[in-house]
Amino acid sequence: MIQILVLLTFLFGGALAASIRLAPKPRVVEVSITAALWLLLFSMGFRIGNNPELVHSIGTIGLLGFASAVFTIAGSCVAVVLVSHFAPAVGSVRKIGTAAQKENGFSAASSGPTDSELVVGASSSVLARLKPPAILLSVVVAGFIAGIALPRLAFDPGLITEWTLNALLFLIGMQFRQSQVPLASMLRSPAVIALPLATAVGSMAAGLLLVPFFSLRVGKALALASGFGWYSLSGVLISNLGDPVLGSSAFLANMIRESLGLILIPVLGQTRVPTMAISVAGATSMDVSLPLIEQTLGPEAVPLSFISGAFLSALVPVLVPLFMKL
Repeated sequence: MIQILVLLTFLFGGALAASIRLAPKPRVVEVSITAALWLLLFSMGFRIGNNPELVHSIGTIGLLGFASAVFTIAGSCVAVVLVSHFAPAVGSVRKIGTAAQKENGFSAASSGPTDSELVVGASSSVLARLKPPAILLSVVVAGFIAGIALPRLAFDPGLITEWTLNALLFLIGMQFRQSQVPLASMLRSPAVIALPLATAVGSMAAGLLLVPFFSLRVGKALALASGFGWYSLSGVLISNLGDPVLGSSAFLANMIRESLGLILIPVLGQTRVPTMAISVAGATSMDVSLPLIEQTLGPEAVPLSFISGAFLSALVPVLVPLFMKL
């Protein structure tokens, strides 16, 4: 519990620093986040490669990651369908999108990217959108190769990565505050939070299927399912909480979820419950997947997509450490 409070302190500390104008410019924060993230991902790969016992677990890591991605995607879709059956507005982009604009002051032209940015993003290929996760995956692989090539370390680099993680969460808090996402008004609108809440519950419920298949503890299965597609944070969180194998699986699981999401969004957007296209994207519905969602569902889906991704992103640094302690 103390460790969870420490992580939340750094997260909210960064948001507080941005609120009182002590944060650097957004571009500086973004570059600093990238640097800290690369260091943590390289360290995650290095710790696996530098440990012969973990190297032998590579097959398990890949299988667990793939299974987690498939289960959580299916679970989030089923949850949205069930909720839309009792609350039809949740399945309607137009109805819930209007609620998002009304409650949070968003418009299709002002939420996140501009119209021109959305057009450029929507016209780019799926392969282009997969470039950022491919770069991060290469950082992990580079660390893994370095870990195999170098002699086994006589010390645990955990202390270094722990403070790097604290710095990363502090910077993420700054960035989240600088983005001016209206979390307070979001929480006052049941219509707006119903979709990300169904996505979260469905993902975690499906994640419990990992318990019998992979002999995981319930807490670890829930932590693995609570990344919601935010692979760059969930993996390093779990690794630095003492389980590098599960952390690597979380990294792969959420990367696969994002990649499959980009393929499934156009398909799910044509179904009777089109909001599944937003749900399947998880936390990435506020950034990477947003242009494709706009192209598939129309401009009225932009506010809801952005808010859903922001809500799920805010849950990740809270739920993952919490479930790891169960």
